[in-house]
Amino acid sequence: MAQSFVYGIDVGTTKIVAIAGRVDPRRSRVEVLSVGEAKSRGLKRGVVVDRDLAAGAISEAIAACEFKSARAVVGVAGGHISSTNTEVSLLNRGRNLQISERFLKKLEAEARQVRLAEDERVIHVVPRGYILDGSEGVRNPVGLEARKVKMRAHIVSGAVSSIQNLLHAVEDCGVKVSDVVLEPLASAEACLTEQAREDGVALIDIGGGTTDIAVFVRGALTHTAVVPLGGESFTSDVSYGLKIPFSDAEKLKVRYGTVLSKIVDSVAPVRLGDRHYNASFLSQILEYRAREVLEYARDSMDDARLLDSIPHGVVLTGGGSLLDGMPELSEEALGVRAATATPQLIKGDSKPLQKPQYSTAIGLLYFSAKNNNLRGKSKGAATNSFGSIVEAVKSWFRGR
Repeated sequence: MAQSFVYGIDVGTTKIVAIAGRVDPRRSRVEVLSVGEAKSRGLKRGVVVDRDLAAGAISEAIAACEFKSARAVVGVAGGHISSTNTEVSLLNRGRNLQISERFLKKLEAEARQVRLAEDERVIHVVPRGYILDGSEGVRNPVGLEARKVKMRAHIVSGAVSSIQNLLHAVEDCGVKVSDVVLEPLASAEACLTEQAREDGVALIDIGGGTTDIAVFVRGALTHTAVVPLGGESFTSDVSYGLKIPFSDAEKLKVRYGTVLSKIVDSVAPVRLGDRHYNASFLSQILEYRAREVLEYARDSMDDARLLDSIPHGVVLTGGGSLLDGMPELSEEALGVRAATATPQLIKGDSKPLQKPQYSTAIGLLYFSAKNNNLRGKSKGAATNSFGSIVEAVKSWFRGR
């Protein structure tokens, strides 16, 4: 069986990860062949703010990965991302009423007509389920017969300018962007089991610049949101509160950080270099910010009326999830069980990558593989619909 090589670039606020792998189609596993990492520059909260600096950092990661491809899937995030749920209906006017792939594409085109702000465009149309002549619960209607077909879908949109700036920065490095993928969807692909999605689960990916949320109910993506706070916010708070440089604050956070201030001795010291700091004060700073992030997540899910629809609980990932006590604090703040997850189903020299901060990068490989023959391998409502967002973005700027 021919091997499928896949490539992804996770352009994060604190780090850039370029990753290459190949897919084992028989076992649905990705074998990581090479990975390159570089400190991020020119980005703020997931958005490119300096094209030259961002391109330079991306180029370093690609060089370290020793890319053998001129094409890659790129993750997209940032505060410009928004989402909504919609329903669209079409009458099937075919002779035998059988639903075809072409008919589903017409439904998707209808869903893309949702009203958006002037600078926004649809990134993903993710089917949640279909209703055929009033009968609900259909996930893959291809080959079935119906006169009236309704699709329930989750629509993810983003700012054209922000996506275009990301494409420019990557393509400045000589790599063509084959698709852009919402980062929490990539992370979910790497961390969530099919059973968890069926049960109902929320993924909270705490990255460097933002915290991304993706909620699955009955196997389908139902809600996404972006919180404009991440690991850098924690570090900035420590820097400000202790009046120390950002780099020292990061070291203290990583070495001694916990978000459970009640378990820390009120007079216990922690040491960095020749200076000592109050461990309790450090933990109070981190806990305050962690609670704020979790409250954002809770309010987002509560507004969508989904907190009672996730019996599997919350799965935490991303570098920010490594802070001591995050699962316990999440359970307290959200009222559901919580656990930290790492990327699964990877082969090769993967142990260094089986950490929460690499969930998005690993997930991009799976998305890259699926997009080779997306509709042909569809399992129904849980499958994402991409179209050609990259060419679409370019055409928007050409005015077509």
